[in-house]
Amino acid sequence: MKILLRRVQTEWPVWLAVSFIALLPFRRLAEIPLSIFAISLLFLLRSDTHKARIKVLLPLLLPLFLCFWIPMLVSSIDSYVPQKSWVTSLAAVRYFMAAMSIGVLLHSASMRWQVLRWCSYLLIFWAVDGYVQLIAGVDIFGIAMHEERLNALFGDKYQFYGPTLAMLSPLLFEFARRRWPVWAWGASFALILGAVMISGMRAGWMALGLVVFVYFLLMFRKDNRDLRRATVITPVLALAVIVLSYLVSPTVQERVSRTLTIAQGSESSVDYALSWRLPIFKASLRMFRENPVNGVGVRAFPVAYPDYAPADDYHLVHSDGGMRATHAHNIVLEVMADTGTIGLLGLVLGFILLWRAWRAMLPANRQEAFPYALALVLILFPLNSHFAIYGVYTSSLIWMLMGLAAATWKR
Repeated sequence: MKILLRRVQTEWPVWLAVSFIALLPFRRLAEIPLSIFAISLLFLLRSDTHKARIKVLLPLLLPLFLCFWIPMLVSSIDSYVPQKSWVTSLAAVRYFMAAMSIGVLLHSASMRWQVLRWCSYLLIFWAVDGYVQLIAGVDIFGIAMHEERLNALFGDKYQFYGPTLAMLSPLLFEFARRRWPVWAWGASFALILGAVMISGMRAGWMALGLVVFVYFLLMFRKDNRDLRRATVITPVLALAVIVLSYLVSPTVQERVSRTLTIAQGSESSVDYALSWRLPIFKASLRMFRENPVNGVGVRAFPVAYPDYAPADDYHLVHSDGGMRATHAHNIVLEVMADTGTIGLLGLVLGFILLWRAWRAMLPANRQEAFPYALALVLILFPLNSHFAIYGVYTSSLIWMLMGLAAATWKR
């Protein structure tokens, strides 16, 4: 019993980080561990040892957070929904506090390995749960498959299942590559790829395609012989899984068929292939053109949307009160529409700072940070479709991963 209590005392940050990932499917419950991390920073400041670590992380995380936060604050000044924008902006401070605490509390390599291990098991479970739901119509816990897509534990938020699995897949792939046999890496890849494919979300397909591309490039590095052995079977596995997913899943067949209509070249066919997002993209650009300095305000997009869309807009016609288009579905367009040029400059500067931080890391630390850094790239990749970047789900996930990457940072 004493040993168990001692482990809980020392390893609670590990279980808090893992519980954040585990609670992502359940609406906003993941905010509980995030908030505990944020509050923990106040107590860490009382320790000289932790205070020294905070001083090391501050020059890394504070400039990145300000690139994210200052545009939010400025956009709130004349927002379409001032109260919503101000609350969102001020509450965002907890992301920075949580990332700082994670960077301090998970600085130990052994604790980070535990996070990777348990998150890997969790991702495998999510994937298996998706297969069960596809075959049986309900998942392991009896959650019925959504009428539009595979949803597994994510319930009504079906659109998060495939992309989240894809964006977090580097955590599993890197743990498998370093700790499991070669065949286990291949099996993990096939398992996740299949689950992401049958989820029917093209954002997930795109993210996993980027993962394959990154590993393909890394395979040619001289210091990656183990990776070469692990990924040499990737093309064959990928082709087999994609073909099988297409054959067994009507959702995959429908999404592929819909995507191929883009080849017709007409505006209507492109709009159909993009799931009616072309009007949203156009409205986002109009918001930016008419509010070029600080945008329409953080999280004010759905309220502003009717003023920048034509009366026959698809999302106005097919929604009650004109509130269906909740965000721009692309990180660059959302930043431009919500926070204007200030936000766009902050985004570009943030990317530059991240790249400089990555280049400044020692090779050993870079390898430790790689799974979290790659997951961040997948979330922020500008040519994909995105969840609301200023929304709680995406923002909290970004800063949780930022904290885990910062935990590997050494000056």
